Amino acid sequence: MMRIIRKEACNTKVWSGGTTTEIAIYPEGADYAERDFIWRISSAAVEDEESTFTSLPDYMRYLTLRQGSMGLSHDGGEWHILRPGEVEYFDGASETKSRGRVTDFNLMLRKGKAEGGMEIFSLKKGERLSFGAMGAEESDEAELAFFVSSGEAEIAANGESEVLKTGDAALLSGKEDLSLCALEDSSIFAALIKLCEG
Repeated sequence: MMRIIRKEACNTKVWSGGTTTEIAIYPEGADYAERDFIWRISSAAVEDEESTFTSLPDYMRYLTLRQGSMGLSHDGGEWHILRPGEVEYFDGASETKSRGRVTDFNLMLRKGKAEGGMEIFSLKKGERLSFGAMGAEESDEAELAFFVSSGEAEIAANGESEVLKTGDAALLSGKEDLSLCALEDSSIFAALIKLCEG
């Protein structure tokens, strides 16, 4: 099954350091503020030069950047720079501080309930991405999320095809024949999510 999420349909809220746009949350009807979700995908605009991440002790987090570069420090440790094209994986229980005004992309996974990963693809116009790039063929239960950070791409699965523009996303569950073709030079973020058994 393929579900398309258009940029204009996403909900944006203000937080202490900027704004956050929720792209997808599971299960349906879960509320980020209630911390009752198993996984969540979002994009935040960090507008303060220095900020502290919201504590999320029940979650592991993947973070990458759509724009800008960010200094990060976890639990008072050394600062390091996160740049576009790189992925940061860290415990939501950590006291994480950041420096820099950026636009980021987040994947949050509830500990013991979901696991996964994130990958970034820079595709030239006409370049095609196959389903196997994320290794999701290993599980019928895997969910794939594709987010177009910049550019435009056509996604096709099980006889359906849709054009994704900047800020659009697609969610695919189960095994599907999938192709993703860049209609112009594009940066595409892919997240693989698998619910844990038990």
